[in-house]
Amino acid sequence: MKWYINCICILLISLPVAAIELPDIGSSANLVMSLADEQKLGTSFFRQLRLQVELIDDTQINDYINNLGYRLASYSTKPEQRFKFFVIKDPAINAFAVPGGFIGVNSGLILKTRNEAELASVLAHEIAHVTQRHIARSVEASKRMSLPMMAGLLVGLVAGLANPAIAHAAVMSVMAGNIQLQINFTRSHEKEADRIGIETLANAGFETRYMPKFFQRLQVASRLYDNVPEFLRTHPVTTNRIAESRDRAEQYPRKWEQDTPFYHLMKAKVLVLTSDNHKKLLKRLKTMLKTQQFHDERAIRYAIAETALSRGLLSEVKIQLNWLLKYDKDRAVYSLLQAQLEWLKKKRVKATSLYDEALKTFPGNIMIGLDYAEKLLLEKNGDKAKQVLLSLSPDKNPYYYRLLSRAYQFNNEKAQAHLALSDWFYLMGKTRLALEQVNFAGKYKADYYLKARIKVRHQILEEEWQEEQKMKQQ
Repeated sequence: MKWYINCICILLISLPVAAIELPDIGSSANLVMSLADEQKLGTSFFRQLRLQVELIDDTQINDYINNLGYRLASYSTKPEQRFKFFVIKDPAINAFAVPGGFIGVNSGLILKTRNEAELASVLAHEIAHVTQRHIARSVEASKRMSLPMMAGLLVGLVAGLANPAIAHAAVMSVMAGNIQLQINFTRSHEKEADRIGIETLANAGFETRYMPKFFQRLQVASRLYDNVPEFLRTHPVTTNRIAESRDRAEQYPRKWEQDTPFYHLMKAKVLVLTSDNHKKLLKRLKTMLKTQQFHDERAIRYAIAETALSRGLLSEVKIQLNWLLKYDKDRAVYSLLQAQLEWLKKKRVKATSLYDEALKTFPGNIMIGLDYAEKLLLEKNGDKAKQVLLSLSPDKNPYYYRLLSRAYQFNNEKAQAHLALSDWFYLMGKTRLALEQVNFAGKYKADYYLKARIKVRHQILEEEWQEEQKMKQQ
């Protein structure tokens, strides 16, 4: 087990160097991995990750975590850096950063936080790992190690948090190829991420003291319950480190900003999506509401409504929705609930009207749009579904392309249907199947521009597939 924890500490967590204020005269990280290579590594990692772990692809949650992340990143040392924030459905308390700006947060960590500043402190810490290019500055990779292979190793180690056998297999595959990774790992690495993360928190308007408070709370909990959170294994925390980060946080003025409503609403949504017993959850939530054991009444009522909706308890959904619409302002999540409620009541005309109205109020909202398109396809209204989908920005959402493919199929647009399905397979990490769909698309009639798209897409996928095959042969 010791080797496994060491591997996770080394490869998953962004590994900083000591905080020495020197002018940046050409980063040494470029000698190991260019910025372009980091982006390719992160993209390859994210695609392969989907094959190993379950991501929460809920558009509400993804919008929230990315908006929070972008807010912090805009105040980081490199605001021009591209980022992709995502949530893994895993009760383990963990978060990690990968080159290229890919930052993952486990659902367990989100539920463990007590306020938005605590969640922001974790994201700020991981953002610092990326902007300081810690992995690139700490990893000396063999020239024989391709980016897809390195991405595969990182994926194996992430997935290994839940299943150590997967991590062992990933490391063994690298060792079998006679490939070595040499990394210098010191406690000063995490301290640098703390320092820069706290500065980012302050600049973004968050209370800096919540970073050391959250880390200390995790440390105390691990002692009380003899169950060390994965976050502490991959981000070793010492008493001195907490004390230093607390002293640094005290240098900034206190902030009294309240949590955004979205923090509590999305935390409630995460709770509902990760629960394996909605009957028991609903009972617990209603007890919490009755005894007023909550931080935000809107969130607890929203959680009850979502849980009741999943169980088909429409009258309960209506009760909570009425309260939310009366005592809170108009929100996209409430508009979606209204439309979903009418749909389940089999009032199709009213539901369609509510979906249309919601998209007028919140134009381009992918959460509402995807749900609406799904309902339209159930009614075999492919033309309207296509109109709705094409009015949205997909933002590399796999489900978007799956629905778009079905809409094209209904409209007998075969080439476009296969091309959209190719995008879905690609984003799900299945390059060979994506390539097959592009080949199918090329067999149908298409105009000049569509043929050009198919040709370019085929070339890109063919190159990636060949590279992946070489990786497997090494």
